[in-house]
Amino acid sequence: MKALKLLFLALTISAASAGLTAAQVTIDIKPGVSGQIPNTPADEENDLINEIFSPITARLNLTASQKFRIASIATATMLQSEPLFQQVDDLEDQLSEAAFTGRLEETTIKQVSEKQAEVLSQIAAMKARAKMSFYRLLTAEQRAVVADQFRSRAAEGSLGSISN
Repeated sequence: MKALKLLFLALTISAASAGLTAAQVTIDIKPGVSGQIPNTPADEENDLINEIFSPITARLNLTASQKFRIASIATATMLQSEPLFQQVDDLEDQLSEAAFTGRLEETTIKQVSEKQAEVLSQIAAMKARAKMSFYRLLTAEQRAVVADQFRSRAAEGSLGSISN
């Protein structure tokens, strides 16, 4: 569950800065095929970069250094946010427990939901800082590609995952 949350955060971290679309990583395992070669760290880094910058990854022509630094920022942000996601889960459990035992009161709802909002705000701030770090790593030409993608999404009337 934690890995899924970390993947979710990685996907949403850069969505707003680059006109990005979040996607889920799927692993195809064919029936009857054993001994598949696991992904190498370089493959995992490339997968993460593709998830972050899709659909403009190829147009950015990121250097190996940029890819490494972006993957490092995303990974660090995911690790730092893990305790916050755990807090959100714990708060949700508190609400569920109170609701299913018939002890849910408006004051409880208000207190727990305010705490959830505070934690989610911290997560959003972490994502914004990571997005800015990604942007700073880009060259002027790469930033132009990102800006073009953002403008084209805005012109469609829907920012989709860009606004995450």
